[in-house]
Amino acid sequence: MKPTFHASIVNEPFEDPCLLVRLLREGRNLLFDAGALCRLSAASMMRISDVFVTHAHMDHFIGIDELFRNLLRREEPLRIFGPEDIIECVEGKLRGYTWNLIAKYPLKVEVFGIGEKVVRHSSFYASNRFKAVENPATDFSGIIVEEPLFKVKALRLSHSIPVIAYSIEEEFHININKALLEERDFSVGPWLSDLKKAIRSGDESCSIKVDEKEFRAAELKEFADITRGQKISYLMDTAPLSSNIEKAVEFVRGSDILFCEAYFMNKDLELAEERHHLTAALAGEIARKAKVGALKILHFSPRYMDCVDELYAEAEEAFRGVKLQSA
Repeated sequence: MKPTFHASIVNEPFEDPCLLVRLLREGRNLLFDAGALCRLSAASMMRISDVFVTHAHMDHFIGIDELFRNLLRREEPLRIFGPEDIIECVEGKLRGYTWNLIAKYPLKVEVFGIGEKVVRHSSFYASNRFKAVENPATDFSGIIVEEPLFKVKALRLSHSIPVIAYSIEEEFHININKALLEERDFSVGPWLSDLKKAIRSGDESCSIKVDEKEFRAAELKEFADITRGQKISYLMDTAPLSSNIEKAVEFVRGSDILFCEAYFMNKDLELAEERHHLTAALAGEIARKAKVGALKILHFSPRYMDCVDELYAEAEEAFRGVKLQSA
């Protein structure tokens, strides 16, 4: 199965956390957290349509400035999601610069603050020198983005302040049966993208042109193998409270990949509790209980720079539920 979501950790595990999810067929990227972005190319940043910020601590948010700088001349809007104070945080960053020469620049920034019951929405446009424009709030249902290709869900947790966990999911995955295409003498072409869009939208009566012939989408559906969709989850800076862990397990359940912080080792659990972070063992425990396919840990405390293998081993042991043999 060719995956729809191609996820990669941007920085090293002792550096700022960022996850880039590429939607290759869409020519589009999603960014989860916005720590330092110097490892991302300008081309990668230009394809970022949405940023999902867990919280506005500097190591998760400092890269927003670099992103704005690269996107100033882009026509497509940028959406930023985060906890309820993210609107004020974005506004503060924008107010830190002088914008007297940008009235003809096209950039539009739409910011969404996720509260307990509602999602606030404010707009910042270059044409208006990024002055905040408040839009009507919407009810918070757990889903913050819903498109034919995927949906993004958000969960409010605690890091002594509100912090947001995210998941991105396909409702189902579509692969094209190339062998059947060849057998039926159908060419490969742009019509296959049209077919996928029709299936995802549920409009199977629409007309699709293949080699100058018109077909209804329903007639072409046999070329599409429909399977379970991908799910990727992202969990950062979460206090090691039983209430947080129980919510997190249910939220990430069944993920193909869970990207999770492992800031401390379990021997330093008291410090983890004091600093409101998960341990590597807790990351593994969440992944095991949620029956995720793979666990990728990141965001490590610098105190473990000389024993990083122990962090990975602790997480893996908790994930597998068995004691690993030492080398």
